[in-house]
Amino acid sequence: VTSNLNSHIKSASHRRNNKTMVKFNVYAVAVFLATCAVSGSAFVPQATQSVNQESALNALPPMIIGPMIKRMRQEQATKKQPMIDAEDARGQAPGIRVGGSAWKWPPIWPYGDDFFIPTEDQPEPSNPQQSLQNMAGMMGGAPQMPKPEDLEVEEIEKLDVKKYWGEEKGDVRTALDEEAAEKLTEHFRFYLKPGMSILEFGAAENSYFPKDLEISRHVGVGLNEKLMNENPSLTEKMMVDLNNVVPERDVDSDELRKLKAEPFDAVVMTNTVDFLTSPREVFRTAWYLLKPGGIMLVPFTTKNEKEYVGKFERAQVKAWREFNDDQHMWITGSFFQFSAGEGWEQLLGFDISPDSAKDNLENPGPLSMFQGGKDNNMYVVQAVKAAAADDIDEEDPEKSISSKMWMLPTMEDRDKKLVGPRLARGFIKATSEEKKSAIAANLARLPKVYEALIKMDQFAFTFQAQSQLAADLALDPDFTASDEQIKALKQGAFKKFYLFWLLFAANSGSSITSFLCRSWIA
Repeated sequence: VTSNLNSHIKSASHRRNNKTMVKFNVYAVAVFLATCAVSGSAFVPQATQSVNQESALNALPPMIIGPMIKRMRQEQATKKQPMIDAEDARGQAPGIRVGGSAWKWPPIWPYGDDFFIPTEDQPEPSNPQQSLQNMAGMMGGAPQMPKPEDLEVEEIEKLDVKKYWGEEKGDVRTALDEEAAEKLTEHFRFYLKPGMSILEFGAAENSYFPKDLEISRHVGVGLNEKLMNENPSLTEKMMVDLNNVVPERDVDSDELRKLKAEPFDAVVMTNTVDFLTSPREVFRTAWYLLKPGGIMLVPFTTKNEKEYVGKFERAQVKAWREFNDDQHMWITGSFFQFSAGEGWEQLLGFDISPDSAKDNLENPGPLSMFQGGKDNNMYVVQAVKAAAADDIDEEDPEKSISSKMWMLPTMEDRDKKLVGPRLARGFIKATSEEKKSAIAANLARLPKVYEALIKMDQFAFTFQAQSQLAADLALDPDFTASDEQIKALKQGAFKKFYLFWLLFAANSGSSITSFLCRSWIA
């Protein structure tokens, strides 16, 4: 997990800071040594220590510390420039921080299974000391078999979310900082317009909408019925656990699925993303329930807001507890990317913090000890639902085929980008309407194909080869993804199949996949 995040999220948001951080390290050493000169006990372990900012500053001559801090502040100001271009910023609300062209993503979902579990729910070995000893023995060339008792995992009483939100936190209000709430309301005013229908995930007693905003419908979804009853903006409410999902599909709620009949203009999810254990499925659900062109707004407060964290820390997932505000913005952006890919447009990140807030998006290095401000930062990550094609466009088949794969489960974004162009080429070359219709019908069957393909040896059968096979299956009018065909595909000798497939393709003009499926079934 750490490796993936360092390479795909952390590096993206800090890619301009490498040279600056080297300089900061040098300055940090200088300040540290100067502080040590003032206090003779600097190297003596103390139970508690505090830094005397004034003495630390006075430890360096004014002719050195003055220009040094000035230069560091100038470098910090340069780093704070938003990562946007003119096109991204045009027509958007103030505070835009990350534009659509700045986001960079890995080809597959980069997070481990434990990344979205509350920290207290993470199992730990019953004897961690013994585990360390075993590891040390293995590194020293003397591997030791662990004892059964060392492998036992301590039983943990996991969070009961319905009881937590409905009973334990039944009367606990979020109580955003007044200035932060004002900023959030102004952001909503920019994007939420009179007459809109709005779906709110994680609804409570306050939605922070402008008081004069007249909306046609406002459906609240959450687990705290008492607080939702206090919200004057809500026209309807639903008791739904957003963490109860059908993997890779949606939130497992028939109530929510029925809302698709009347999709919404906007989905809002304020201070809720930090509690999601299955974020992709929640964002997929939002996509399903939005009109094309509808907007999803995901505001969240800083992790340093002690009152908020103190109230709800138990339900916050590991990702929120262990990473900073900057990383939270990129992680939230990745939920849009890995839920529907290009099905989301205008993906933007905003820092709408009040003027009184600290700058938590950048690490000021040694200047952090001099940084003032309040922990009332507020951020928003948002995107607009793109319109999926109803039919395959004869003029631009690749674009419309790709849009039909946005919400397909099982397939990674990498797989969709590999399969899409191959299917488009096949569609262009198709000589009959029957073959073109087969492509349209078989698109929805690709997840069943990939359920078999992901079990292949990726070294012997590359992702490119897998995508070519999947495309050929989708192009075959005789392929229906029947249980018999999928069973035959799963039982095939995959390593041998690749060579066989190439030889057969070179010496036959008939349907490859039809022949294979029929042969295997026989």
